[in-house]
Amino acid sequence: MKTIKIILFLLFVINCSYSQEKKQNDTIKIEINSNTKTIYLLGGIASVITKEDLAFGKKYNIQFHDFGCVAPTNFKEYEEKNVWVFEFLNKTFGKQWQKEIKPSVLGFDKWKKK
Repeated sequence: MKTIKIILFLLFVINCSYSQEKKQNDTIKIEINSNTKTIYLLGGIASVITKEDLAFGKKYNIQFHDFGCVAPTNFKEYEEKNVWVFEFLNKTFGKQWQKEIKPSVLGFDKWKKK
């Protein structure tokens, strides 16, 4: 009886994790296809979004999301979302935007080195 409960529990856990991963990938696709793209930032107690960031956002139709002092648990997912936005900006605006964005944006340094 215990083994049956354990097997059912494991099947439930595996199914939940697969469903969550699929939802995350679907979320990335939805965000990439939306009109306004979001770049995610790791901040601190005070907001790290500056006037220059807001001007950049207006120029390239980008919005910024600052996590504040609480980093997300799925850090990699937000890096991946930012990479999609970087690729979109490259295809749409060329490389000029790279000189204007702050280098501390989540995942930008890794992406630029590739």
